[in-house]
Amino acid sequence: MTGGHDSGDESILRAFVNHARESSLESPGQSGLTAAKRLIFDAVGVGLAGAITEESKILLHAVDSWGSGREAHAWTSGVALPAALAAMVNGHQMHTLEFDAIHEPSVVHPMTVVFPVTLAFMERAEKTGQKFSGSDLIRAVTVGVDIAAGLGVVTSTPLRFFRPATAGALGAVAAITAATRASIEQAEAAMGVVYSQISGTMQPHTEGAQVLALQIGFNARAAINAWDLALAGFRGPKKIFDGKYGYFGVIEGAGDPHALVAQLGKIWEVERTSIKPFPSGRATHAALDGILQLQRDYGFTVDDVLEVEAHVPPMVKGLVGRLPTIDMQVGTARLCLAYLIPNALMDGTVTLHSYSEERLRNPHVIESANRVKVIADTNPNPNAFDPQTIVVKLKSGEQHSITLPASLGSPSTPMSQQELEEKFARNLDAAGKSQVHDQLKDLLDNLENVEDISRLIELL
Repeated sequence: MTGGHDSGDESILRAFVNHARESSLESPGQSGLTAAKRLIFDAVGVGLAGAITEESKILLHAVDSWGSGREAHAWTSGVALPAALAAMVNGHQMHTLEFDAIHEPSVVHPMTVVFPVTLAFMERAEKTGQKFSGSDLIRAVTVGVDIAAGLGVVTSTPLRFFRPATAGALGAVAAITAATRASIEQAEAAMGVVYSQISGTMQPHTEGAQVLALQIGFNARAAINAWDLALAGFRGPKKIFDGKYGYFGVIEGAGDPHALVAQLGKIWEVERTSIKPFPSGRATHAALDGILQLQRDYGFTVDDVLEVEAHVPPMVKGLVGRLPTIDMQVGTARLCLAYLIPNALMDGTVTLHSYSEERLRNPHVIESANRVKVIADTNPNPNAFDPQTIVVKLKSGEQHSITLPASLGSPSTPMSQQELEEKFARNLDAAGKSQVHDQLKDLLDNLENVEDISRLIELL
């Protein structure tokens, strides 16, 4: 375990790098391959749809004047940018809708930095004559998810920095290492340089501030910059995980990176990653699934409800237990369980329309939302999403309840292939990219056989 000391173990970094360099497409087996392809399929749709938010448009306008270089492009808009800025924009797009996959044991969105960084790197490299295949992309994503999610798995303290961003940056560098099979020296240098740049705290999440998804972008940009700086000759620290000012002790309060080393190649985190059915904070999903199951079973409407109680783990209360207000911003609403429950009851689901101005400023919705109580239970796990218990009290005097041991979309209760494909189609429609749906789906369904990844990149 880590502690406040001057020593550190360089072998941890070496183990991560070796895992990245030595993993093959066959390493995780067929189940790992299938899981990775599902995550990539989902990430493409989510990343394209993320371009529609006002924040994405603001960011793209800002970065378009930050530097020259037509190395990679912003998804959906097609704007050409330097690779680091393309990774930043696309990373933001991945998270801005709160629709991106999440690894619940680690509280990390493991694709959200890893995927846009890998594609921006590959797009730039192909312009200089390098070639990457679909198998290269799958292998890179699998390794990146292992590191990003694994760092959260072995953390034993609650969130304080924004873990999807910080762990994601390290995972992204591991993904580039896997894609290129770079030298140990280059990979270790890039990991040390990116550790010196990682950033992002939980304060924007607490306030529902616009900059939350931008923290993903900051770290995506940092990953590309770190790789380039290492290639230019910069060398970073090597005891970045358990040194005195290492990841565990500064970014995270405590953790055991040796436990992650021990599981590499034995547990493949792509298989333990959840795909979101709703565009909202993952901590809301069990409660939303529960309220919708109760509505289907007992036939009540939002107007029949006297009160809803959501009994949730303390972390969930902290993440999504905020009070709804009539002037609430979209980013806050996506992280407000009380707001989302009446929307779910009105529509039978939660969609991108749930965040329209008409809904956000609807007094009836806010009044209904104020009848929802989010109550912390006694779960001792500081990183637990589940179980969650939903109690519905109706005006008729009836009371119904349900306990969800896991959230919909998790490995134990996965989205069906049809549900995943419907989500993909809706996201492409939102992005105005329906015309390339069939081409994208065919490429992604057969990704391990795609010889040149540029065929995929040019459709985004």
